[in-house]
Amino acid sequence: MLATAAGIGDRLVREAIWYRGQCNWVALDAAPRRPVHRALGAELGDGTAGIALFLAQLGAATQDAEVRRTARGAIGQALAHAERVSSDGLYAGRIGIAYAAARCGRLLGEQRIETRAARLARGRPRGTPGFDLLSGAAGTIVGLLALALLLDDERLARRAGRVGDDLAAGWPARSRMHGLCGLSRGASGVACALLELYAVGGDPRHRDVAERALAHERGSYDAERGDWPDLRDIERREPRGSFRPPFTTSWSHGAPGIALARLRAAAILGDERCRDEAATALATTAACVERDLLTRGADFTLADGLAGNADVLLAGAEAHPAGSVLARRAGEIAASRHAATLDGWPCAVAGGGLAPGLLHGHAGIGLFYLRLHDRAVPSPLRIGAPAA
Repeated sequence: MLATAAGIGDRLVREAIWYRGQCNWVALDAAPRRPVHRALGAELGDGTAGIALFLAQLGAATQDAEVRRTARGAIGQALAHAERVSSDGLYAGRIGIAYAAARCGRLLGEQRIETRAARLARGRPRGTPGFDLLSGAAGTIVGLLALALLLDDERLARRAGRVGDDLAAGWPARSRMHGLCGLSRGASGVACALLELYAVGGDPRHRDVAERALAHERGSYDAERGDWPDLRDIERREPRGSFRPPFTTSWSHGAPGIALARLRAAAILGDERCRDEAATALATTAACVERDLLTRGADFTLADGLAGNADVLLAGAEAHPAGSVLARRAGEIAASRHAATLDGWPCAVAGGGLAPGLLHGHAGIGLFYLRLHDRAVPSPLRIGAPAA
């Protein structure tokens, strides 16, 4: 498994573009009407900060000098451009860049990088455009709490508490659609962030809104599928029962991410109902992994593909013991199929060729293989939670 991760790292090192001691990558941006190739941004989710985190973790495992040099160049690029990021947030904001930099500094043994991470984390808050885990308040809370531990800074925990107060007061009124299910943009992300705050500070308001978020999501559960629907693009005015929403079954939307949220809720609250829901969601995730292994070109990324679902099974091995065996089998089968191919691993956003990022690309796949090699490597899908 380490050799597979190292192979992914070698390709990222080869394709890095250097300028004055910093490096970046070019990837397909499929968002415009006419997709174009462009340089990556600084963010954790699919920018240079996320790639740096993988390379630093790989460098710690292999002590490869070129991998470590590229990790330094990538996190230097992210820090140099962090002030251009318009908001706080975890995977798409400045707090996520600070988190990646703090981790990179620790893994590379470079205090200078940790100092720059601390300066970024303690900077003037920029605010968040929503409540979600990717770019909103939930992600800001999770990132600040993780940084408070990494940097031993109680001020960051207090700031997370203030963001949590605002989130608890405003959720779910900020959503323009039906309250979404799932971890990345839905109720599970809100619940996770507020429960982490509750575990640290014990404020009953945070626990109350977290439990309301879990209950709200519970109301959308589909027992026949053992999953929760993806309600994006379903307008609030559509009455329940008048539409059949899709089920995407990924970390971003559906049972896998919800499994992580329920596992953490059960640990913090001691709630048997959450524990039972986690077991159901893990079983659904395992069934999805089994199905996707039959499809040779299935997306293998963390956010929306097989690697993310298998990583969830690693995290839930205690509740679903067969999951870790299946996750390893998925990794072995995928490596035999994709490790030596020209285009590499199937990433839905790549359109063929390299997709460098963490959530939707090769860096995240590499981190999954590092976790198969060493379970002490933290998952980028459950930042701040205990390693599993």
